[in-house]
Amino acid sequence: MKTTGAGRTEVRRNRFSMPIVAGAVFATILTGCSTTAGTNTGGTASHGVPSDLITASSVDSKEVAATAKKALLADVPVSELPPVVADAFAVASKPLTDAQLQLLKTCLSQRSCDTGQGTLTVAINADFTNNPVWSTRRAEATAQALAYPQVKRIIFTSSSSGNIAEVLANLRSLIAQKVDIIVEDPVFGGAILPAAREAKAAGITFVTANSPLPPEAAEMVAAQLPYDLCGIGTSAAKKIVADAGTGSKSYAFYTGVPGNANAAEWQPCAEKELTAAGWKQAVSGFTQWTGQGETQAANELLASGKDVSAMFYDYSADAFLRPYISAGKTPPASFVDTANYSAFDVANDAKKAGLSTANYVSNGHVWYARMGVTAGVEIKLGVIVPNKVLAPVPVVALADILDQNVAGMPSNVPLPTLLSPELAKLALSAG
Repeated sequence: MKTTGAGRTEVRRNRFSMPIVAGAVFATILTGCSTTAGTNTGGTASHGVPSDLITASSVDSKEVAATAKKALLADVPVSELPPVVADAFAVASKPLTDAQLQLLKTCLSQRSCDTGQGTLTVAINADFTNNPVWSTRRAEATAQALAYPQVKRIIFTSSSSGNIAEVLANLRSLIAQKVDIIVEDPVFGGAILPAAREAKAAGITFVTANSPLPPEAAEMVAAQLPYDLCGIGTSAAKKIVADAGTGSKSYAFYTGVPGNANAAEWQPCAEKELTAAGWKQAVSGFTQWTGQGETQAANELLASGKDVSAMFYDYSADAFLRPYISAGKTPPASFVDTANYSAFDVANDAKKAGLSTANYVSNGHVWYARMGVTAGVEIKLGVIVPNKVLAPVPVVALADILDQNVAGMPSNVPLPTLLSPELAKLALSAG
């Protein structure tokens, strides 16, 4: 643990407590439109939207736009967002009351909590724990659920061993408890489908957010809100190629563990774009998504003497860039899909050392669980939500989002979070 710039405290841990299992990827983006009646699974028409349901049309448009910009790291017109995404930002834009904040603190200290209102039970499951990503995601989802007067109870389950048997046991426990909604980040991909099938049979709204699912999952889940991995791979490659100018260049690909589903989707999309621009792959490697692995990868690349113009990685590049700064060498241009707030400190250190480097990022997607909660609540209340929805994922230069450098935010929290620094610290301490 150490104190870094902007008064932040850094605690470096693994991105995941276990590897991601490879799975099929999504190829179609369905943005669809919410309506005011029916279900998303072909059931009979239902009642209209309850008057107390928070939507983008019931919240100040400027507040929704500001929340969307913070979450996406770029200005995207709310009118261009899939309705369920806009509604999620609308809920997140409403500050929690003092009573809700106190309840959030209570909920994060327990495995379940009651809100004292509503009728719905929302379960938030994690396929992995013991890292800042899960801790922050759990707090984001809880804050979202507490904002809904329709939610009565919130339950948390998580896997500590990092194996599919425990994940399935947790999901089946939630089904046995007759929860109304399950929000799941399916790190194990299609392996969770037996539980999803059981949840559907039990009338439970099963929603996945963040990790991709194979195509056969469509009929088993109520809604999927995956991270647009192919989109960011393509966009990042275009940004870095344009920044580097003309001429043949080389690049490096890094990911955490062999065979993970994330890299299986974004790397081919980035490679296609880079190859079309005349770039050649010089290096590929694995880091285990740890600071030690990232530092080792950087030192090996430095020692190899290879002139790599850019590196692409699916977690924070801080530990990768620091060996270059220490050696007084300009780091390659970089893109990461999950920067931490400490990225600002690393960029400042490079600047102080007189090193100029281009760093590109996309949003750290810890707030995706908020979309999962919103989708689950809306489906349960009769709103039609498309079975598969992708939020836009702009790729931006770190230098262009310095306004996101919030004083007091823990360094190891993924960028951005919609939590305040106080709540982010609480989320990390709650585990």
